Amino acid sequence: MKENSDVIIIGGGINGVSTAFYLAQQGARVTLIEKRFIASGPTGYSSAIIRQHYSNPVTARMALDSLRVWKNFNEVIGGNCGFTQCGFIIAVQPPDVEGLKANIRLQQSVGIQTSFVSPQEIKEIDPHADVAGIGGAAYEPEGGYCDAATAANAFAQAAQRLGTRMEIGVEATRIQVESGRVVGVETSQGFYPAPHVVVVAGPWTHRLLSHLGVEFPSIAARIKIGFYRRPAQFDRHCVWGDFANQIYLRPETGNLTLVGSISPDEANDTVADPDNFRETVELEVLADFAERAVKRFPALEQSHVLRSYAALYDVTPDWHPILDGLPGVEGLYVCAGSSGHGFKLAPAAGKMMAKLIMDGKKQDDDIELFSFERFEKGNLVRGQYAYSIVG
Repeated sequence: MKENSDVIIIGGGINGVSTAFYLAQQGARVTLIEKRFIASGPTGYSSAIIRQHYSNPVTARMALDSLRVWKNFNEVIGGNCGFTQCGFIIAVQPPDVEGLKANIRLQQSVGIQTSFVSPQEIKEIDPHADVAGIGGAAYEPEGGYCDAATAANAFAQAAQRLGTRMEIGVEATRIQVESGRVVGVETSQGFYPAPHVVVVAGPWTHRLLSHLGVEFPSIAARIKIGFYRRPAQFDRHCVWGDFANQIYLRPETGNLTLVGSISPDEANDTVADPDNFRETVELEVLADFAERAVKRFPALEQSHVLRSYAALYDVTPDWHPILDGLPGVEGLYVCAGSSGHGFKLAPAAGKMMAKLIMDGKKQDDDIELFSFERFEKGNLVRGQYAYSIVG
C-alpha cells in the first residue's frame, strides 16, 4: 500500500495536471497517476488554440479566465507554456452575421476583448486572406496558441513544487469503492489509498468507470490534422475558425499552417478502442483540407503537406465537458468529455474541479452547467451556432 493522499487524479493530460496544481495550491495532498507520460494522450496532439469565442456566459468567462493564465503563465503558474499571440478570427457567412454580432455582445459583456470586423477590415488584419463568402468576423487580438506538451509539463512541474506526487508509468486498473464511497485506486504498481478520486482520463474514462456500472456519455472521435508548408512570401496569419469552409487554420513554427475540421460530422468517425485506432490521415482528407485552405489563403496553392496525424476527442452529446461528482459513489469525480475544448479551458476547469472537491458544489456555481446528470434531465449546453465543435 502506498502513502495516503487526499486526492488521486487519474490522467496526466492538461486537465489532470491543472486540477492537480489548483488542488495542491489549496493544501491538498495530491497523487497523480499516469500510465505513460505527461501529455501522452490527446493533450500532446492538441492544436492548443487559445480563443474566447463561446456562446454562453459560463464558457466565455472560463475562456477569459484561462486566457489570463496563458498570457501570464510564468507569473501565475511558473515556467513556459509556449503562448504565441497572433490574433484569432472566426468568420461566418452573411446569413450568420446577426447571430455572430449577438455573440460578440455577450462576450464583451463578460470582459472579453473582441469586436465585429467587416470583410475589408479582415483584409487589413490578415492581408493574405481571400474574404470571398464572408459576411463578417469576430476578431480577438489576444487570441493565439500554446505548445500543448510544454504547457502540460510546466503545470505538472508546478504541481510537484507544491507537493504533488507524480506516479508516471503507473496504470490505474480499478477504482476501489467500499460502502458507497471511494477508498483508493488499484494500479499496476499496487494500491493507492485516498478518499477522493478524479478521473481525468479522456477517451479512457469509459474503461475506468465501467466496473462501477457508470455509463459515461461520451464517444472517442477520431480527428485529423494536416501540416502544410507555406511559401516563403506567406510569412504570417492569424488563427482562423472558418465557418464558411468548415476548417480551422493555425500558424506553426517553421512557416507551417496547421489545418483541421470544425464540422461536428467528424464525430461520426468514432473508435471503439483508444489504444488501437488509425493514427495516419487518409490522403483524400488531406487533399480536402488543402482545397478548403486554398479558398481562404490562395497562397497555400504553392504549399505541400509536410506531415499529418489523427488523434482523439472525447465527445459528449452536447460537445461540452462533464465536471462533476458521480452519483452513487461518494468521493468520485470526473473531468472528461472535453470535446475539443479541453486545452483552452484547462486552467479554469482545474480551478473549478479543485473548488468542487475542496468546498463542495454550491447553488448557482458555474460548474453546474457541466453536471453529469444534465443529459438525463435534458439540460444540455446549447450554443448559438450549428457548429457544436466551436461552442
